Amino acid sequence: MRSIRWWWLPAFTLTGTTLSVRMVPSLRSFAVLMAGVAAVTAHAVLPPPVPVVVPSLETGANGMPTMIPALLFRPLGATANAGVPLVVALHGCGGMFGPRSGREPALSERFSTWTEQFLADGYAVLWPDSFTPRGHREICTTKMGDRTITAASRRLDVLGALEFAAKLPGIDAQRIAVVGWSHGGSTTLAAINSENSRVARFRARAESPPFFRAAVALYPGCSTPLRDGPKWRPATTASIHIGASDDWTPAAPCVALAESMREAGQPLTVRVYPDSYHGFDAPAGRIIVRRDVPNGVNPGQGVTQGPNPAARAAASDSVRAFLREQLAPTTATKAHAEAPAPAASTAPTSN
Repeated sequence: MRSIRWWWLPAFTLTGTTLSVRMVPSLRSFAVLMAGVAAVTAHAVLPPPVPVVVPSLETGANGMPTMIPALLFRPLGATANAGVPLVVALHGCGGMFGPRSGREPALSERFSTWTEQFLADGYAVLWPDSFTPRGHREICTTKMGDRTITAASRRLDVLGALEFAAKLPGIDAQRIAVVGWSHGGSTTLAAINSENSRVARFRARAESPPFFRAAVALYPGCSTPLRDGPKWRPATTASIHIGASDDWTPAAPCVALAESMREAGQPLTVRVYPDSYHGFDAPAGRIIVRRDVPNGVNPGQGVTQGPNPAARAAASDSVRAFLREQLAPTTATKAHAEAPAPAASTAPTSN
């Protein structure tokens, strides 16, 4: 990967009752993130996000964690002791940003729409940007074998995001879900694999937060977990949503994975949407063939993507109902939400 010039900025992290300060890399990622904040704020109905820095569990050659810029959205009216649930949202191979009126980066229209829905349902939303700090804007046009950012490597970002989110004031650490799209969906499946050694060690640590209460993967690649057989088991209740006509990440391996999990008594379901291609939940646009994507069912021949309004509406209803059920407060979480707020609550942000 090409060399990257980093600038260093202070970031604040709340660990228990201790506020620590460390220097984190800014790159252009901080400038990109702040421009994204301005663009998101100017766009539509989303409230202004807070730019934050998430320490990944990935460490560099210097032994320091990779610092992941992220956008944090909170529901309107949420207070420091609200105890609201949170969704860790994972972008696909195209990144989390999309074009707007100019060249400024902003949360894509698809992700803005989903974020709006999650906020309306009372969830905070954390969007980690796994690409910018690693010098990439997208990896859709990179052959699978040439990618330096994989679902397995992004898994460490996801675990770091869970640990980060669980310490945020006003967030109920026992009600955090992960939702991913495409490459982010594949990352979701990788991050919840209880048989993976990094996931197992994370869950076994005394200082780790409760694991994800639920997971949703929209049109992920299911071939790897299917091929892993007994070496892949979901550590939480999970749901997959995929198009029957998807020629980028086909539905058949996901259906087979769900069937094998059913036979093994594991909490995984799949919903297949007829007449739907990759990215069927796009709020606008048309069905196109992307010749610039070298992967898919027919490598070198391109892949099909585009919206299906009926499938989009059905998936939205299904995902939101699934999260309502899985993230419903229990007696313990209600007691946690009613507990007095800490004397000092400082959310970690980058400056």
